[in-house]
Amino acid sequence: MSSQAQINQNSLKPGRWVKSTCKMCLHSCTNRIHVTDDGIINKIEGDPTNPSNMGKLCPKGNSAILRHYDPQRFKQPLRRTNPEKGPGIDPKWEPISWDEALDICAEEIGKSLKEDPRKILPSLEDFQKFNIWTWPYSFGNFNCFQSAGTMCGGAYHPANGYIHAAFASINDVEHCNYWINCGTGDGFSSHLHAAASSYHMANARVDRGMKVVTIEPRLSTSAAKSEEWVPIRPATDRQFALSLCHVMAEEGLCDYVFLKKDTNAPYLVGEDGRFLRNADGDIWVWDATDNQAKLWNDESIGDFALEGEYEVEGKKCKPAFQKFRDILDRCSPEEMEKITTVPAEDTRRIAREFAEAAQIGATIEIDGRTLPLRPAAFNYYRGAQGRKKGMQANHSFKMVNFMVGSIDTPGGHLGVNLDEKMIDWIRTQPGDCGQMLGEPHQLGPVPPMSYPPNEYHLLSYFPVGVNPPHLNLVVAEDPEKFGMDFEPDVMVICHSNPLWSMQGPREKWIDFMKSMRFIVVSDIIPTETTDFADIILPSHDVLESWNMTMIEPPFSEGQCLRQPATEPLHDTKSEEDIFYELSKRLGLVEAWYGVINMVFGFDQKPELMLQPDRHYTDKEFAELKGKLWNGKDLDWYIEHGHSSTKRQSRKAYRPWDGLRLNFYIEDLLNVRDNLKAAMVEKGVPFVDEWEWDDYQPLPTPDLDPIHEEPPEYDMYGFFFKDIQLNFGEGLSNPWIKDIVFRDPVHTAILMNSKTMENKGLANADIIRIESPHGGPIFGRVMGVETMHPDAIGVSNSLSRMRNENKSVNRAGGHFNVLLPYDLRNTDAVTGQPEGACRVKITRLDDWPKFLMEENESETVYEIVDHIAKGKGVH
Repeated sequence: MSSQAQINQNSLKPGRWVKSTCKMCLHSCTNRIHVTDDGIINKIEGDPTNPSNMGKLCPKGNSAILRHYDPQRFKQPLRRTNPEKGPGIDPKWEPISWDEALDICAEEIGKSLKEDPRKILPSLEDFQKFNIWTWPYSFGNFNCFQSAGTMCGGAYHPANGYIHAAFASINDVEHCNYWINCGTGDGFSSHLHAAASSYHMANARVDRGMKVVTIEPRLSTSAAKSEEWVPIRPATDRQFALSLCHVMAEEGLCDYVFLKKDTNAPYLVGEDGRFLRNADGDIWVWDATDNQAKLWNDESIGDFALEGEYEVEGKKCKPAFQKFRDILDRCSPEEMEKITTVPAEDTRRIAREFAEAAQIGATIEIDGRTLPLRPAAFNYYRGAQGRKKGMQANHSFKMVNFMVGSIDTPGGHLGVNLDEKMIDWIRTQPGDCGQMLGEPHQLGPVPPMSYPPNEYHLLSYFPVGVNPPHLNLVVAEDPEKFGMDFEPDVMVICHSNPLWSMQGPREKWIDFMKSMRFIVVSDIIPTETTDFADIILPSHDVLESWNMTMIEPPFSEGQCLRQPATEPLHDTKSEEDIFYELSKRLGLVEAWYGVINMVFGFDQKPELMLQPDRHYTDKEFAELKGKLWNGKDLDWYIEHGHSSTKRQSRKAYRPWDGLRLNFYIEDLLNVRDNLKAAMVEKGVPFVDEWEWDDYQPLPTPDLDPIHEEPPEYDMYGFFFKDIQLNFGEGLSNPWIKDIVFRDPVHTAILMNSKTMENKGLANADIIRIESPHGGPIFGRVMGVETMHPDAIGVSNSLSRMRNENKSVNRAGGHFNVLLPYDLRNTDAVTGQPEGACRVKITRLDDWPKFLMEENESETVYEIVDHIAKGKGVH
């Protein structure tokens, strides 16, 4: 037998293929799992039949095998026997039965439930199972202790709701020819369905010659593969976007037809910032043809005025577009260069290229509709939008697309739904005076404002926001200031590691967790957070469980089935079984099922609604969700694996056709004034401390607080991820750990080489990093030409603390300890915390003594030492 034949024969053992869906990040790429005849999973690959991921999987998707067979997995329910808690302290777990574990949990949770349900602090972070995420709503609890939705998109999701009535957004890879990435790796290394996006991006660049420009402080994967990288000072992306808009407005490079016909840009705005209305509440516009005011829906309007100043019924007013032009007068590329450091000539060139590529006036025929074709779009994500003035940042990026008419058009910037649930569902609804109804509450409703607050993280003080969980610590530090009349004493945690993911000082978060009377965690492996649990309720992993979902598909729609490839390896349960058993013991089943019926949309089809006298397994939930989408039963999904198809054009392109988009977001002023009035009426003592100026109907170039720190903090610090670290940790997984720590980018703190020279630093020097908000952290510095001179970059891999998971390498401190967690650095509109910070650097002769004394196993920086000395990675 030839050697090649032997290789082919031995490359895969005999067995069967199982169609399923990945859950190694929050998204839902479908896969094929190979199970040998002796029941061992030995390969996972992408499902080529699914247009969502086209047979592609990222490194994390492939590494699910290692999570499944991880010897450190929780194998049965565990009870803590060591009352002492802290990083690296052995909990001294004791195995117990499921009944005993659930009884203990129900008794301890039940004490707080009876005394005051607000004392329960949930951290339920499984984005693929909103039936679990929403469990606290069943007892009226809106507390939140998880970072999902906030660190990544606290302002992003509400802004997409206002502009697209959608959860997320992405450029149209099928038709776009000029793609700007700002603070994101879409199409290369991160965000929406990363592996599939990389495939589509590569095809667009090869087949159509699409140009990509990346705006980012670091030469990221996206920047490295782009036609152009524009280094920018951190936290100045909003000012850069506004400078692009300035050029397009100044030079007339705008889609004026779109602005007049499809947005509220012509609506007249009074001196109070509100739309000017008649006695019946209808909005005035100015007819440039007849040179007079008319109501927005007057059929005799010859030409909507976008610019100028007018007087209507004795009140001075301007079109919303003119109000934006007035702001842009402050945003010339020359002025913004002083903030962003982007050369003015580059900004002007990019703006002109962008507008030219947009082909203003062009159309395209798609599925019988004649649609505008605008193949240029500005795309962004966490790195750009994670600002104190987060809503304004997001709005500024949308405005770049507004200027050329590329919102929800072929080739443009498209809204993306979280989970459409039903095949015929359309996301948009009509609002006031011909406008599309803004839908900022993409993750569920915000409870009514209350004082004393009913939520420990002050959620009801952010009426358009996503949970700001970092404020739990702000309140815990001074509960009297915020009028708190309860104190959390129980945590219920599921697939969440808040002790690792929250920003702010670790020691204070540790004390916060230690203050809890009882903590229960449902998870798969040990983490920083599980070390503080009193009870562990081990769950099935992705290769042992059922689910049906589709999370944020950028180019497709439909439902994807997860099904077990093997029987559970250990004495574990599904999350559905765990929370059903808790709910049954706590008397919450009927209320919980009522929430699920609403959240999943089962109430739209009464025959699918959950009945309170039944126990629904994860398999039954999967079947109900599949039926809700297309009426097919579970056998059909087991055979096909998914119902995913290319996204219907009527959903992708201009689903709001006939309505006007929110170029000017007047609702933010209504929300602001209503909240302020309620706070005054209830006598809230901190009303004057609220950052009311964050509420703006149009974005401004006003600086974020990060730019106003003491001068000794002379650099900007930020953290970053690549595809192998996308949406969560993976460093306990040997395959992920291996590829991460073979890349020097993820083993050292990155700094511009010239900046290092100016500071007297050399490669592999040990440095201490401090911010005005916390620290220090420590690490070895590496000089690169691919960092902005004012910035340092810290990989997310350099963030782990000592915990029971022995395969995780500790680092020299978590970057998040440097980040602010106070109200001054929190967007008052959305709750988005500032995601970067100012820092100062100090060179050290050796590692701090406490780090050397505490190291019981190899740290990340010992790996760096080996690399620096040419010894390779252990």
